Amino acid sequence: MPGAGPQETHNPPKGWGKAPLALILVLAVLIAAFFLAYALILIL
Repeated sequence: MPGAGPQETHNPPKGWGKAPLALILVLAVLIAAFFLAYALILIL
């Protein structure tokens, strides 16, 4: 059903999707690095 759901006119499907994805990836890398450093500190 292509007509199901609200019409998205204020939300362009392309052009803005890369920034939130990059932000999430950077946040995930920072969290992973923090836990890695924390584990290394606990081991040593």
